[in-house]
Amino acid sequence: MKTSTPGSDHAWLVLGGLAGLAALQPILGCAPSSLDTGTTATEVDLVSDLLADVGPMVVLPTLDRFLTAMDVVEQTLGALDSASGLDDDARTAAQSAFVDALLIWQELEVMQIGPAASSLSAVAGEDLRDEIYSWPSVNACRVDQVTSVEEWEEEGFFDATQVNAYGLDALEYLLHADLESECPTAVTPISDGLWDTMGETGVTANRANLASALAGGIRAEAEHLRDMWASDGQNFSGQLALSENSPYATPQEALNAVFDGLFYLETMTKDTKLASPLTKANEGELPEADEVEGVWSHTGREAIASNLLGFEALFSGGEGIGFDDLLIELGHGDLAEQILSDVETALDAVDAVEVPLEQALTDYPEQVEALHSAIQSITSALKGDLATVLSLQIPSEAAGDND
Repeated sequence: MKTSTPGSDHAWLVLGGLAGLAALQPILGCAPSSLDTGTTATEVDLVSDLLADVGPMVVLPTLDRFLTAMDVVEQTLGALDSASGLDDDARTAAQSAFVDALLIWQELEVMQIGPAASSLSAVAGEDLRDEIYSWPSVNACRVDQVTSVEEWEEEGFFDATQVNAYGLDALEYLLHADLESECPTAVTPISDGLWDTMGETGVTANRANLASALAGGIRAEAEHLRDMWASDGQNFSGQLALSENSPYATPQEALNAVFDGLFYLETMTKDTKLASPLTKANEGELPEADEVEGVWSHTGREAIASNLLGFEALFSGGEGIGFDDLLIELGHGDLAEQILSDVETALDAVDAVEVPLEQALTDYPEQVEALHSAIQSITSALKGDLATVLSLQIPSEAAGDND
């Protein structure tokens, strides 16, 4: 199955009945009476095909697209660097190239399996995602401090610096933020007057140079992640399919690792990107940069659309075998059809948010709430019927959420 593209038009669908779909969620561990669970997922030969296709059909093609996009980012930053960061056309080109790359990465956010995933919670996790994109862990003031004293030129900069001062989130700030420092008056480079001394020319030039350095670091980490998955590299693709030296003891454990990746839509997209800032906005407070994604580039809503496309690709297996095929094999094609239909409905709900997410939260909260409800329909099916049919374990960070 082919996924939609971020630029495709989605017809607006009425969302009023979506809240009722949450009733599909069963009590954890209890199967709805309408589901026949007589055959377990791992008894079906298709599971091996699904696991074998995740790397070559889903993750690697998306990583290749990201690396190609980063080529363009580095090229445009080279032009910006040579212009000392002052050329408006060069800056616009760099900003556009960055957004293209960021939105491809947002698809990969849903594919945190193995090396990209957390070392604390995932089998074979190596935290590589955070090296490339650490949101909501962001620190614009720390980026300003690096900018002001040219720390990126020091040997071992990436090893000695915390992830919230480099990566795509820091690059977004460098390219899209205004020239005022985010640091409070009590700390450098404001307290010592260094930011004012640099002036507009110094700040823009240093930001352009730092942006080039960060883009190189991002590309290096993405290449490393690709090597981890590639058959001619560390071959995590084969390990996921339980080839020799697999970190997974059983096909069920490997299938659950892929299932865990899908839960990014629950814990991050639905809860962190939408529910948390909605709550704060409803209380009359303006969310900060670590609470609303993409505030400098105004890409919060587009990021959510890309999350949905990444979910759709992982769920359907891209051009290969996915969970939808497995459900059809087990006699639950209606559930596969429901989930994919709910993804399209959620994409329509993204399109209905016609202003940047940070503005919609305060000016059009009903649009954001409709989007939240649309995504909740997908995640309710994940936690309910899909987990039951495939005998999969819900990640601990999502198990206690009653939507």
